[in-house]
Amino acid sequence: MGIMLATELNLVGKLIYNYLFKWITTWGSETELLGAFAITVIFFTLFLKIVTLPLDIWQKSVTRSNTKKMAIMQPELEKVQRQCGDNKQLYAQKQRDTYKKYGYKTLAACLPSLVTMVIFFVVFSGFNSSVRYHNSVVFDELQVVYDTTYEDTYADEILGGKTPTEAMNVAITSAETAVVGSYKPEKFLYITNIFMPDSWKNPIPDVNTYAGTGMGKLGITDVDRVKYEQVMKPIIQEYNLTDTGKSRWNGYLILPVLTLLLGIASSKLLKPPEQPKMPGQSEDQIKAQEKTNKMMTFIMPLMMGVFSLFYSAAFTLYMFVNSFISTAFALIYNIITKKIDEKEKDKIMSITVKK
Repeated sequence: MGIMLATELNLVGKLIYNYLFKWITTWGSETELLGAFAITVIFFTLFLKIVTLPLDIWQKSVTRSNTKKMAIMQPELEKVQRQCGDNKQLYAQKQRDTYKKYGYKTLAACLPSLVTMVIFFVVFSGFNSSVRYHNSVVFDELQVVYDTTYEDTYADEILGGKTPTEAMNVAITSAETAVVGSYKPEKFLYITNIFMPDSWKNPIPDVNTYAGTGMGKLGITDVDRVKYEQVMKPIIQEYNLTDTGKSRWNGYLILPVLTLLLGIASSKLLKPPEQPKMPGQSEDQIKAQEKTNKMMTFIMPLMMGVFSLFYSAAFTLYMFVNSFISTAFALIYNIITKKIDEKEKDKIMSITVKK
C-alpha cells in the first residue's frame, strides 16, 4: 500500500513536513524528551514571527498613534456630539471628518485581528495536513514491516517443518514484535505522541480516530480498517494501555491550559483603544457594548483552548510558543513606549514651565 496522503499536503504542510521537518531530522539532535517534530514546530513558529514582525510593529505603532489622537480629538468629538444631538447620521459624517482631519485610522484596530485569524487558520490547516500525512506514512511503513516479517517468518517456519497453523502463529508474533520495535513516537517532554492531543486521548490513534471525520479525527478514510487494526494492535497495546489494562493519556492538559492563559494575557495586552461613545447611547447600551468588547477579548483564547483539546499537541505547541513570543514582545514594546511617552510629557512640561 502506498502513502495515501502524499498529495494532500498543502503549501504550509509541505513547508513544515517536507522541508523543515526532514531537514531537522538530518541533524540527529532529537532526544528522549524532545523529538525532531517538536523542534520543527519551534523553528517554524520563530520563522513565522520574524516574517510577520513588520506587521506587528506597524499595528502597535498605529494603535499607539490612534490612542494619542483619540485623546486629542475627544473634546472636539464631544462638542460635535452635543451639536448633532440625536441626529446619528450627521454625527457619523462629522465624526469621519474629524478622524480624517487628525489622521485617525479606523481600520487599524480590526485589520490586525483579521490578519491574525487568517494566519491562525492557514497554519492550523498546515499542521492538520502534516499530522494526517505523518500518520499515513507511519502506518504505511509499519504495514511493510509487518507484512515482510510475517511472510519471511512464515516461510522459514514451514521449511522448518511446522504446520501452517503453527507457522502462522509464530509469524504473527514475530510481525507484532517487529512492528513494536520499529515504531518510534515523536515525543515532547511529557507528551508521548506530539501528533495527538495533549489530553485524555490515547497516544496511538485507534481505527475510528484514524479513519473518522469531524473534530479530533484524522479523516484518513481511504484505509483498510481490518488491516489497520491488525498492524497497529501491538502498538496500541504497548502505548495506549497501562500495565493494569487502563487507558493511558497522551498528555496531562498542561499545554492547553498554558496556551489558554497566555492567549488571554496576550489579548489584554493587544487590546485596541476604546472608541468614542455614539450620541444618544444610554448607560445600558454603553454597558452592553463594554460587555461585548470584554467577551471578544476571550473569544480567540477560548477557541485556541478548544482546538488544543481536540487537535495535535504539535499545533498546541505552536499556539503556545506564538502566544509567548507575542506576549513578551507586547510587554517589551509597552515598557519602551511608556518611557518614551514619559520623556515626551516631561519635555512638554518643561517647555510649558519656561513659557
